[in-house]
Amino acid sequence: MTLLHQKRQGLLAPDNLLPLFVVVSLVLGVLNLLMILGLVFSTARMANRPVPRLVQLVDGRSVLTEPIANMERSPEAIRLFTKNTLTMMFTWNAVSQVQDAAGVSHSTMDAGVDAGGELATTKSWQASFALSEDFRGPFLQAVGQMTPDDVFQGKAQSVLNVTTLSEPLAIGDGEWVLEVVASLIIFDQSTPRGRAIPFNKKIYVRAIEPSFDPLVEDATPIQRAVYQVRAAGLEITEIHELLEE
Repeated sequence: MTLLHQKRQGLLAPDNLLPLFVVVSLVLGVLNLLMILGLVFSTARMANRPVPRLVQLVDGRSVLTEPIANMERSPEAIRLFTKNTLTMMFTWNAVSQVQDAAGVSHSTMDAGVDAGGELATTKSWQASFALSEDFRGPFLQAVGQMTPDDVFQGKAQSVLNVTTLSEPLAIGDGEWVLEVVASLIIFDQSTPRGRAIPFNKKIYVRAIEPSFDPLVEDATPIQRAVYQVRAAGLEITEIHELLEE
C-alpha cells in the first residue's frame, strides 16, 4: 500500500519538486530575457529615429531647429548677434514714436541713461546687456563719451553702416573672434549729409546660457528688450581696434 500511495503522488512527489522548480525558473528566465531584448530593440529604434527639427513657438510660428552642443553656436547665429548688437549700440536717435491708449502716435524724447558720468541713449544701454558684466560698464561709458549732446535734443542721429563682417574664428571652447569693418555716420545740423567715422574692430564673443523672461506678461518694454538681447546665448567680452596688416 505504501508503494502504491507514493506512485499516485505523481508530480507532487518530493523527488519531483526540484526538477519542476528548475523547469519553471528556466521558463521565467527565458521570458525575462525576451522582454529585455524587446526593450533593447525598441530603444535602438528610437535612438536611430531622426531628431524632430520643426518646433512651434509660443506665438504660433514654426521654425526649423538643429541640435547642437551646449557651448556650440552656428556661424550665422554668431554673425547675426554681433551685427545686431553693434547696430543697436551705435544707432543713436533720441526721438521715438509711441502710441497712447487711444492709438494716437506721439513723439517722445529719450532723456538718456547715466553711464559713469556720461549720457548714453536708452537703446545703447539696452544693447550693453549683450556684453559681459566686467566689460559692460566701461564700454557703455565710452559709448556715452562718443554720443553727441545734440542727440538728446533731437538735433543729431547716427547710423552704423557695416561693410564687412568676417566669419567667426574659434579661439577656444565656446569662444570666437570676428573682424568688423564699418562706418559710424553721424547726421547733425552742421553736416546734414553725414560725416563718417571709421569703425574697424575685432569683436570677441563667447557662448553663455540663454536668458528667458520668466514673467513675459508682467515685463516692461525695457525688461523684454534686455531679455531679448540675452536670449541669443552669446555675449561680447572684448572689442579691440582692427589694425591694418
